[in-house]
Amino acid sequence: MKQNTKHLLLIGPMTNIQEPSKTGGAVVLFENLLQYCKEHGISFNVIDTNKFNYFNRFTAYISIFIQLLRYLPSTSHVSFHSSRNYIILSIPILLFSKILNKPTSLRKFGGEAANVYNDAGFFKKALLKFIFSNFDTLFMEMKFLVSFFKEINPNTYWFPNVRKRPELKPIEKNYSKRFVFISHVKHAKGVDEILEASNRLGEEYTIDIYGPIVEEKYTPEYFQQFRAAYQQSLPSQQVLPTLNRYDVLLLPTFYKGEGYPGIIIEAFSLGIPVIATTLQGIQEITENYKTGILIEPQNVDQLVSAMEYFATADYDLMSKTALAKFNDFDTDIQTVNFLKQIEVC
Repeated sequence: MKQNTKHLLLIGPMTNIQEPSKTGGAVVLFENLLQYCKEHGISFNVIDTNKFNYFNRFTAYISIFIQLLRYLPSTSHVSFHSSRNYIILSIPILLFSKILNKPTSLRKFGGEAANVYNDAGFFKKALLKFIFSNFDTLFMEMKFLVSFFKEINPNTYWFPNVRKRPELKPIEKNYSKRFVFISHVKHAKGVDEILEASNRLGEEYTIDIYGPIVEEKYTPEYFQQFRAAYQQSLPSQQVLPTLNRYDVLLLPTFYKGEGYPGIIIEAFSLGIPVIATTLQGIQEITENYKTGILIEPQNVDQLVSAMEYFATADYDLMSKTALAKFNDFDTDIQTVNFLKQIEVC
């Protein structure tokens, strides 16, 4: 990448300082972008929007606005990266950037933006339309969302969920019925379906669950009713080494805001196929019976059948296809495309 004199202002959520294990997909993606810019000598300032890194929500907003006013004069492009609360922060970002004639972009994480827009009342929809149409460039995680928002802003592009190609090499696996779930431990991620499926399968199956518990019902006593075992919450640097010990990723999610789940992309980076659901975003990145198996949400029968299928499936071929699929989500490739669109390289 050729060097230039442009200076970015990157606004988005950074790692939770107090509890690094509580790191969602948006944080991982934003931190990946920051790391790429550091490694490639791109000049930037950063404003952290993670409210957990401030005293409270009110002081977070005040600090963010003060930093915005501080950095804007020396900025060539303002790039806002957000999954939630983008309405509150978008208005001052747009207002102050327009006053100082600074080009802007909005990168929207997740897959709920079209549903939120369609379900909004008159006033909120007008406000959302103002936001999406007034950023100079939009970046959406899903191809479906790119098509939807091009009607509002023609400068809408695809910036998928990405990951850095791991230095960790995939382990040569002899399929051994080792299944793993790594995500937030909550009902909408399909945890209960996994637990019920575990009691229908034989003792030769290993089914482990990792991730921060975000709903109170998931106690040690609750997990004792099932054959699946809750292990622990993982710091981000332990996700890939842990994932690499298993054969198949389980993610029977029906979470309404699901986009491209990062854990699926991380599984592909290690050549690990997945069992996931037929949500719009997941269908865009998972080829049924090639890189994994797609099932209907909240369907335990289909989940059990998919897990049993791997006993007779050509696991090696599916693993190789999953590994090849990762090329679509390589940080280096997609970040260069993003920087070209905002004319930084």
